[in-house]
Amino acid sequence: MKEKKKSEDYICSVCGYRSPIKLGRCPECGSWNSFVKVENNISHNSETNISTLEESKTELFERIKTGIEEFDRVLGGGIVKGSVILIGGEPGIGKSTLILKVLDAVSKDKNVLYVSGEESSTQISMRAERLKIQNKNIELLTEYDLDIIKEITLSRKPKLLVIDSIQTMYTKNVEGAQGNINQVKECTRILIEIAKKHNIPVILIGHVTKEGNLAGPKTIEHMVDGVFYLDGSRNDITRMLRAVKNRFGTTNEVGFFEMSEEGLIEIKNPSLEFISDSTLKEGSVVSASLEGTLPLFFEVQALVTPTIFPIPRRVATGIDYNRLMLLIAILEKRLKVRLGTFDIYVNVVGGLKPDDRANDLAFSLAILSSFFEKKLGELMVVLGELGLSGEVRPTVGVERIVKQGINLGFKNFIIPKFFENKIKKQNGVNIYFVSSIGEAKEIIF
Repeated sequence: MKEKKKSEDYICSVCGYRSPIKLGRCPECGSWNSFVKVENNISHNSETNISTLEESKTELFERIKTGIEEFDRVLGGGIVKGSVILIGGEPGIGKSTLILKVLDAVSKDKNVLYVSGEESSTQISMRAERLKIQNKNIELLTEYDLDIIKEITLSRKPKLLVIDSIQTMYTKNVEGAQGNINQVKECTRILIEIAKKHNIPVILIGHVTKEGNLAGPKTIEHMVDGVFYLDGSRNDITRMLRAVKNRFGTTNEVGFFEMSEEGLIEIKNPSLEFISDSTLKEGSVVSASLEGTLPLFFEVQALVTPTIFPIPRRVATGIDYNRLMLLIAILEKRLKVRLGTFDIYVNVVGGLKPDDRANDLAFSLAILSSFFEKKLGELMVVLGELGLSGEVRPTVGVERIVKQGINLGFKNFIIPKFFENKIKKQNGVNIYFVSSIGEAKEIIF
């Protein structure tokens, strides 16, 4: 076996971009003076364990059920023993609150360990009191020295270990202050070693920057087994837990929670949170999108009013601004609707931000509804992507959305003509198949 050689690289402490030389400005994220030196041990050992695909058998992972259905579903059925998962989100979004609920749920029969490098035991106890959590099996440790944390963890052998947050941890194995990229990576490596060798699941909490990246832990996403983001606005009560990476499940699941005085409470039927009323006014349209495998229904609102400005205002909330401008251009060109002297405001109820072109038709009809001051029919769902010529294009998941919509009580659907022979009509349910925005306008108005 040949000796290990050391090579030096420079890594951006913000985004993790790697360079063989030290750069002043990161070409990936644009940060200045963010590069730090790291050493890589390169081994030329050629001894490897090779096995064929037939010899490798699928391993059944043992999971810990939390009983919080939305949390378990996003993780793929629960927390896998010996796994390391990273939960990110903006400060104050509810990460620690959610994890405290998880600890309370899984510690009924055995102790769990909550390590905080940011808050004191008194502060955590105050939050637990607010959440009405009284559990003797939840052990608190306020410490940032990972060497001490490792020693206590191996002696206590908790059912679940939580590190809040990974940016505050420190080890003497490497140089650098807390939050330094070398510190974060080495601390994560030690925690992964604890998890794998002793079959103790570990949850790491990380903060997200204004740009939406995990501050510091962005470089450890490839090291952990799962990465999950808790999204939402502080001004809204709804929170969404999204899977970005999951070695033990799909990344197509989204869990919904509601922030209350008792912490984050899972939402069983999130569609009801985003629809204000079954009787909609003019300018309001119900649409839907797939959040993972879950069909989510929500209300789209538009307000079209004569402008008092030389240049009319266009305000988009919940939809990309450039996409809104494109839809307005299609309406003006294909339907000859003159919107150049009107301010247009578009909003999605509940602060939801659907990243789906399947809602193009709904946004467009909401604008027309407000412009003509005519409301759509009750209990109606609108789906479809708009092309530049005004055609209504098919999108993914329409069949599933229609099926779920019928179960929720919707009676009218406007969907792309592509699905005319794919969706069976049902008694009491009207399904209108349209091929253009003009056809949709005629059906509605």
